[in-house]
Amino acid sequence: MVVVGGGAVLWGTSGADEKPPPRIHFAALPEACQAPSAAVLSKYMPAAEKPTPDTGGASGDQRYASCEWREPLSAQKGKTLISRHLRVAMRLFVGASGLADAKSDYQSAWRTSAQGTVTDSVGSIHNEAPVLTRGLGDDAFLHHSVTTTALGRSGTSRMVVRTENAVITVDFDGATYPLDHDGVAVQKKAVPLDESVTREAAQAVARDVTTALSSCKTCVRR
Repeated sequence: MVVVGGGAVLWGTSGADEKPPPRIHFAALPEACQAPSAAVLSKYMPAAEKPTPDTGGASGDQRYASCEWREPLSAQKGKTLISRHLRVAMRLFVGASGLADAKSDYQSAWRTSAQGTVTDSVGSIHNEAPVLTRGLGDDAFLHHSVTTTALGRSGTSRMVVRTENAVITVDFDGATYPLDHDGVAVQKKAVPLDESVTREAAQAVARDVTTALSSCKTCVRR
């Protein structure tokens, strides 16, 4: 059974012989594209185009939703351009082992972020050591990685937050690009934004999304 209310989608089952599931805190997700505040988006994604949502839906005992914001890679004037990219993803675990599953998902993300430098035929990813972040959800860490390929270099800051049986992932990246004679960014010559900038942005967005989930009245199991 699917019930829609208050901008959130609730998933459940019905049946006289079914036992009620163990109590978990969250039963639904807020709309991902509305989770970050307008103030935070204006500060960190000032030239963002229309966001691209992915409601994801349900798969087994998991619920998923995400949203992406991108800034243009071209400009009518100027010699350089700053373009940023933001992605917010929320994963909810609603089964009997929902809390344990969320913890496992968070730990898996932690292990992946601590892999150091990984190289393959496409290029390399250098993972800096993840940093625990206090005061955000039940568990949280901030992580920065630099990807190098034939297309150039890019740096991404990722914030992963676990709140009860939900895991939030925020990716923020950006670069300064020279423009060609048509005003299009030359991506091979990208200079990634300073790490301190992307870390600050990822953390600010993650805080907003965590607050949106915690304050979503229709997302909490009664």
